[in-house]
Amino acid sequence: MVLTTGASSILINQKLYQEALEHLSVHAAMPDCTPVGLHLAAVALRALGRIERAIQAAQKAVAMAPETIEFQLSLASLLMSRARFGDAITVLGTAQALAPDDALIHRTASGAHQALGDVAASLQEAEAAVHLAPDNEEYARHLHALKGTLGLLVPPPEPPDQDFLAWAQPARRRRPKPHGRPIMAQARERLRIIHALMIRDIHTRHSRAALGYFWAIFEPISHLLTLGVMFAYLNTAPPPIGNSLFEFYCSGLLPYLMFSHIQHGVMQARNTAGSLLSLPAIRTTDVILAKTALELATELLVGAIVFSAFGLAGYQAMPESFPRAMAAILLMALLALGIGTTNMVIQNFLHSWDALFQMLIRLLYFASGIYYSPISMPDFARNILQWNPVLQGIELFRTGFFPQYQPFWLKPWYFLGCVFVSLAIGFALEKITRRLMRQQT
Repeated sequence: MVLTTGASSILINQKLYQEALEHLSVHAAMPDCTPVGLHLAAVALRALGRIERAIQAAQKAVAMAPETIEFQLSLASLLMSRARFGDAITVLGTAQALAPDDALIHRTASGAHQALGDVAASLQEAEAAVHLAPDNEEYARHLHALKGTLGLLVPPPEPPDQDFLAWAQPARRRRPKPHGRPIMAQARERLRIIHALMIRDIHTRHSRAALGYFWAIFEPISHLLTLGVMFAYLNTAPPPIGNSLFEFYCSGLLPYLMFSHIQHGVMQARNTAGSLLSLPAIRTTDVILAKTALELATELLVGAIVFSAFGLAGYQAMPESFPRAMAAILLMALLALGIGTTNMVIQNFLHSWDALFQMLIRLLYFASGIYYSPISMPDFARNILQWNPVLQGIELFRTGFFPQYQPFWLKPWYFLGCVFVSLAIGFALEKITRRLMRQQT
C-alpha cells in the first residue's frame, strides 16, 4: 500500500493525474485502503475535473482519519468549489475544534462566510488568520479587502502641522480648527456602511431558499394574488372606488404590507445583525436604516410589478397624483421606521414583546380599511377607526391613486404628526438605551 500511494504521489507531483488515478482506483477498491490513498485520489479526481467523485473520496478519507487537518481542508475546498459553502463551514468548524491555532483554517472559513454574504463572520475569521499568521501577505490583503467592503478602513492620519511653533507667539491668535471630519465625509461613510449592510442582507436573508432574494419579491405578490382574488370573488358588490374590486384591495394591501414588513424588519434589526454590532464602525441606526431602505425598495418594486400587470389587463396602472401617492408611501415607511425602532428597544428588555405586538398587527390588518371603505361603517365605528394612523396612510395613498376619492375622515396633519412623534420616540429611546443595548450585544 505504501508503494502504491508513494508512486501515486510522485505521479501527481508530475501532473500525471490519470496515471495516478489508475493506481489509486485499485487501491481504493481494496478493503484495507488507507485515508492517504483516498486523499490522493481526491486530488487526482479534482485535477481531472471530476469534482463529485473527488468529494466522495475526500469524505471517506476524513471519515477514516478525522483528526487529519489536511484531509478536512481538502474536503472543505472541494465543497466550496461546488458552492456548498454551508457544508464547508461545518467541516471547517470541526477542523477548528481540533486545531484552533491553524491560520489556514480561519482563512478558508473566512472565504466560505464571505461567499454566503456573512461579512461579519468572514471579517472575524480573517482577523483571526492575520493574528495567527501576521507575516502572510495574502491573509493581510484579504482582511484589507473585507474592511473595504464595509467602509471600515481608517483614513491615513493628517500630516502634522508644520507651523506648530507659531502657538508660542502670544501676539498671533489663530482661528481654532473644527474638530472631526467634515459632515459630508461622515455622511458618505455612513452611506457606504448602509449600502454594505443592504447587500449583506440581500445575500443572507434568503440564502437557504432556492429562489434566493427573488422570494422577497414573490412573497408579497403571492399574498396579494391569493387574498385579493379570494375577496374579489367572494364579494360581488361593486368596488367603493375605481373600476376593479381587486385593484381597490391592492391599493390598500400594498401600503399595509410595506408598513408591516418595514416595522418587523426594524424591530428585529439587532437580532439579525448578530456580531456586526460588535464592530466599532457600525451603529444600530445603520442597521435600522439599511433594513428600512431595503424593505422600501423591495415593496416599491412589488408595487411596480403589480400595477404594471393592472395596466396590461386594462385597468388603472398609474396614480392620478403621483406625488401624493409617493408622499403617502414615504410617510408610511417613516411611520413603520419609528414604530419599529420603538419596538426594537422594548423587545431588547421585554423579550415577549414581539408576540404581543404581532397580536396588534393582526388587529390592524382588519382595522385599516384594506378590504373596505370606512364610509360603509357606522358613524361610531368610523370615528374610532379614523384615529388609526395606518388607515390614514392607506386612505392618503388612495386619494393619490383615485382622484375622485376624497374621504372627509382623512386628516393629513394628524397622520403627519403621528409619523414625527413615532420617529422622535423611537430614536430617543434608542439613544437613551444605546449603551445598555451595546453591553447586551
